Amino acid sequence: MKKFLIADDHSLVRYGLKVALFKQFADAQIDESWDGHSALAQLKTGPYDLMLLDLSMPDTDASTLLHTIRNTYPDTKVLVVSMNNEVIFGKRALQMGAHGYIEKDASPDDLIRAVNVVLSGKKYMSADLAQVIVNDTLNRKSMNPFDGLTPREFQVAMYIIQDYTITQISELMQLQYTSVSTFRRRIFEKLNISDRKALVQLADAYKLS
Repeated sequence: MKKFLIADDHSLVRYGLKVALFKQFADAQIDESWDGHSALAQLKTGPYDLMLLDLSMPDTDASTLLHTIRNTYPDTKVLVVSMNNEVIFGKRALQMGAHGYIEKDASPDDLIRAVNVVLSGKKYMSADLAQVIVNDTLNRKSMNPFDGLTPREFQVAMYIIQDYTITQISELMQLQYTSVSTFRRRIFEKLNISDRKALVQLADAYKLS
């Protein structure tokens, strides 16, 4: 019997994912959570074969959550199910420890295919995402300036774009205020910008926001 955990803050999304999973895994145990705290509480109850994770949940830092799962629950595979563009955010999710990435508007058949691939021990990604990764590898450099950021810097940048304060970011990411300030400085230096307005404009140009 497979054991799944769905982590998404929208109840209708959780319901839809459960329906799709039960069609393929009729005898599965499927539990639900709606933010990082409830997800970790569920993980403590026992090992899961697969976690279907939304990257954008209230009071949840996705990079911290993925880091915790990777180090504390290494047998639990993670398939990110997100509304964010996979070409940009999918690559980041894989770098942070996810085993696969699929967009929420994918078909139920594609979802089940992704689940089976990840459960088999392989990485799942769309053909478009795979091609981007191959091109970046062959060219040894991405044309997207945000790819020059570390996973932590990228996460801080996303919070700054959403107009979170340094204090709010430090609380979400469980980092010291000075550490977040340092990340912000490095982000601006690497992207050759001077303020949040320029960061938002750059994110718009590369379809991040």
